[in-house]
Amino acid sequence: MIKYPGFNILIFLLLLASGCNQNSASKSPGETTEKTTEIRGTLLNGDGEEVLLEEMGAREYIPVDTVRCNDAGEFTISFLQERIAFYVLRYGPSGYLTLLMEPGETIEFKAELEDKNAYSIKGSPGSGLLQILAAEHKKALDALGQIARKSRELVSSPDYTSIKLELDRQFDSITTEFQDYSIAYIHENPESPAILIALYNLYGQGVPVFHPRTDFPVYSFVDSVMMIHHSELEAVQLLHAQLAEAKVLMESDQQAKKYKNGEIAPDFVSSRPDGSKMALSGLRGNYVLLDFWASWSNLSREENAVLLRASERFGERNFRILQVSLDEKMDAWTGAIEEDKLNWDHVSDLQRWETPLVDLYGVEKIPFNMLIDPSGRIIETDLFGDKLLSKLDQIFNK
Repeated sequence: MIKYPGFNILIFLLLLASGCNQNSASKSPGETTEKTTEIRGTLLNGDGEEVLLEEMGAREYIPVDTVRCNDAGEFTISFLQERIAFYVLRYGPSGYLTLLMEPGETIEFKAELEDKNAYSIKGSPGSGLLQILAAEHKKALDALGQIARKSRELVSSPDYTSIKLELDRQFDSITTEFQDYSIAYIHENPESPAILIALYNLYGQGVPVFHPRTDFPVYSFVDSVMMIHHSELEAVQLLHAQLAEAKVLMESDQQAKKYKNGEIAPDFVSSRPDGSKMALSGLRGNYVLLDFWASWSNLSREENAVLLRASERFGERNFRILQVSLDEKMDAWTGAIEEDKLNWDHVSDLQRWETPLVDLYGVEKIPFNMLIDPSGRIIETDLFGDKLLSKLDQIFNK
């Protein structure tokens, strides 16, 4: 599960998911490249229905044409287009279709008036790519909606703690799966502006699939390939400029907050499951893996298997594990400790992301870990899987 901190430098770019406004790269001064683009549509039971086409600019919708369907539900929109662009086609009570059209395309569109998700489109490769992405996005949103409804229905259940834990795991699994799909989609279509939509997709208001801070490499990849293939797009130019500014701010923020290798890890005191207090400094003299996790985080639970291997291999040496949980329910926390057989030190104040230790260590996603030497100095951060085991083997089996 990703934490979304107060980092808004690129958030306004989510508007660009609504489209882009640009000049053609191949157009020279005085040259016109306008071509007639046509949409031939059919709406089932759409007799007399109004259909509106708008170009989606970087900051506003630009009306293109409004027509009415004939008795058979058929309509035609024909207009001069001089550049590739995103459009929105609106029809019926809730029909809303995003198109990515190039000049000169002839598009065949069929849809059901009452079902905004039932449609077919031919003749526009870019729009076809958006249709594929939209279908996968809808699957994820529908699955998340089912989880939300189930949570509301069962909130009064005496077993809600365990139910909520399972629902949180399902939520993480769905969002991780769709994020993985979106990354693959972006890498498989690096020449299409359609990947801008994949970059700026949302799970809900204020919950992006890719957050500029935690998923900065994805933003950087989209920026690099779009600058190669579509540097003329206003949306791409805005992304490039804001990404450069964000990178400077992020580096400055990291320098101010992130602890460097060789620095002393900040000490703290927190509560064990039995209520007793424990200080990080109480483990001085040992190599300590400080690990931030939560029972509801699938990635954390998977990484626990690696920690078990590390404990088995090096637990009899001066190696200790201290896990800081970002749970909010005692039962969920202790249940996960027991279920995963985590026989080492644990602390938490059960405040989820509001725990002061998150800010103290600059934790932005979990799992997050830090390997500390016997004098309390930081050796390295974010050591996961074989990388952690290899580092410990290097330390203890020189």
